[in-house]
Amino acid sequence: MDTSSILTLVALVLSAASVVITGLFSIRTARISHELEEQREQRAEEQSALKAAERVYEPLAQAAAELQSRIFNIVETGWIGMQKRYESHGDYAVTSTAFLFAHYFGWIEARRQAVLASSGEGGRDVSVQKYIDGVLKVLRRSDDSEGFLFFSTEQRAIGELMLSWETVSDTGLRIPNVLGYAGFAAKYRHDADFRAWFTPIDTGMSLVAKGDNRRLVAIQHSLVDLIDQLDPKRKYTAGYALEPIDLSDGIAPNEPPKR
Repeated sequence: MDTSSILTLVALVLSAASVVITGLFSIRTARISHELEEQREQRAEEQSALKAAERVYEPLAQAAAELQSRIFNIVETGWIGMQKRYESHGDYAVTSTAFLFAHYFGWIEARRQAVLASSGEGGRDVSVQKYIDGVLKVLRRSDDSEGFLFFSTEQRAIGELMLSWETVSDTGLRIPNVLGYAGFAAKYRHDADFRAWFTPIDTGMSLVAKGDNRRLVAIQHSLVDLIDQLDPKRKYTAGYALEPIDLSDGIAPNEPPKR
């Protein structure tokens, strides 16, 4: 083989090697680019999920504050005292107490669906989720009594019944709407199937009337813990005295009554 042929062969080999090396680098670059893009999408999804959850922090914190306030007042005055306070308003004491539980469940469901719709996964705001789970577990626990006992699926079912979504036509943004008191009261008073979901409240009130407040105190404590996470600076719940009920001396701390 003459020198010219050898040089030609070497050139071909080097050319082929260059093509292979270039191809390998291209594959590696594409793989790295794909991995970086996946990481960016994952971070975007996590941020989107967190923002979706945070959009309902304000109404959820307020719903939790209203419910714990009602519990506080029931423990402070007793159920009979609560009924007497509102006796001029018919069944307001019973209906509004059921509503405050349902309203809380509605905003919990709104948060859950908002996170799922944004990323396909829930629980991205881990610290808040921990305390939401804390309330859920207290509500479904039956160690002390059957009063105010809502199993996990019942809590979600009530939340689903309370929740609807409104879509903004020009942006596609979905806005959660939780049934207000007027709509709730009408269904609670006239729809037996709907009212049946709230039997645990009737059972609980019977126990409270006998002086058994253990369940309510545990629920109120877990709600206060949740509010501390949702609204640590009291931006959304400034009008509420958010102190855990202390029955160590047999007397609940004083709080202004809230309707």
